[in-house]
Amino acid sequence: MGHEKPQTSRTRLPYLLLRRYLVAMTADERLTLVRVKIERARKHLLEVGAEIRLFLQGKPYVIGTKRDLQTRRLIYYLVSVRDTPLGLAAMVGDVLQNLRSALDHLAYQLVLVGTAGVPPTRRVYFPIADDATKYKAEKPGRVKGMRQDAIDAIDALKPYKGGNDPLWRLHRLSIIDKHRLLITVGSAFSSVNVAPLLERDFPGVAGKVTLPPLWLKPADRLFPLKQGDELFADLPDTEVVDKVGFAFDLAFGEPQVVEGEPLLPTLQGMADLVDKIVCSFRPLLA
Repeated sequence: MGHEKPQTSRTRLPYLLLRRYLVAMTADERLTLVRVKIERARKHLLEVGAEIRLFLQGKPYVIGTKRDLQTRRLIYYLVSVRDTPLGLAAMVGDVLQNLRSALDHLAYQLVLVGTAGVPPTRRVYFPIADDATKYKAEKPGRVKGMRQDAIDAIDALKPYKGGNDPLWRLHRLSIIDKHRLLITVGSAFSSVNVAPLLERDFPGVAGKVTLPPLWLKPADRLFPLKQGDELFADLPDTEVVDKVGFAFDLAFGEPQVVEGEPLLPTLQGMADLVDKIVCSFRPLLA
């Protein structure tokens, strides 16, 4: 049987230099390396916002009216709605993967600190689980090499469903994006401007003052929106008011994870959460 070739001083020197560098890094340098992924996620967020605006500027929702013959109420409804662009779902995936990677990069730096610069021989993950029991079972393999204070700090985050749901959603959505084609995205009903109706219904207001927009959120966001969905029911025997406005969102459509929640605010919240978590570990990166 053959034997492994012993390391010569020539082959060992680069490793020693690398280890010395990894040990000598400051907390701010480690933080900068981790936050590169967060900044990348924020750039993708700008792309998501631009794609949403482009879609909405194309007037993808056609609204009509009809009369309920029994109640005589005027119903505003969706005549048609365009499908959301596939490219948007891909952009959302880019945001999710960079945010999840930032947490894994944080875990890697915590292991380097805990092992005095010895790079781990296996993949390091920031532990997030589906429940507290699974977290307790899976955590030891994920945090091996970290100092106890770093492990305690991760425990304090309760990174599992029921403990830190926004973090868990990020984790689950990143898994879906990795192992399936695309994150599901669709349209949702956001709000209706009823100010023009108030101007019509109150004679003391009509013609004398223009009310500012008064946007009301519906109890049912009607996700995903489809042709024929009824958006608003006016009073009996009223006529169409052209100035009544309707607002819509593009939203996540992943059942049991996040469904009907608007894309951009949800992603921005995730980015802010990850950034806050990463920065909170700065004292443990020294």
